[in-house]
Amino acid sequence: MTTNIATTKEQSARLLQCGVSAESADMHWHGAIVPRGGSLTSPPEPSEEWDLFNSPYGFMPEEMQKAKLMEDYNEIIPAWSLSAMLGLLPKEIAISGYTYRISIYFENPDEPVLGNQWCLYYKPKKHNEKSRIDDVPMYAPDLIDCAVLMIEWLTANNYKLNKL
Repeated sequence: MTTNIATTKEQSARLLQCGVSAESADMHWHGAIVPRGGSLTSPPEPSEEWDLFNSPYGFMPEEMQKAKLMEDYNEIIPAWSLSAMLGLLPKEIAISGYTYRISIYFENPDEPVLGNQWCLYYKPKKHNEKSRIDDVPMYAPDLIDCAVLMIEWLTANNYKLNKL
């Protein structure tokens, strides 16, 4: 399962561990065990399949959210689009008395160390403001993973996320 429009199951688990509410997820993964193959002499083998749905996790029936349908063979996992995750990020944060503003850019592919990656970071709000710390950057080839990394950093440092 790979995607570039929403968090993966693993990224979703990381967000939930940070305390991000599943109710803020604007999508969801639906997993099921389905029989595959088989013949007259051998039973079908179970196969796990995952589909991404663009309906919010919070609007599903409670039984489905708890993955209790169809004899526990279904599993429902919240997923966040990039837009939903960016909506969770505070536009500004205070670090050591200085105001930092969220920024996004793509690192030049010719850069030998960090090239060809997205960067999501907080930088000083005023260009001439001398802060006590450097920018807070998160680099990854995928912008969704940058957002997950930033949410992990923010929650680890006791910053409050926006409510959706």
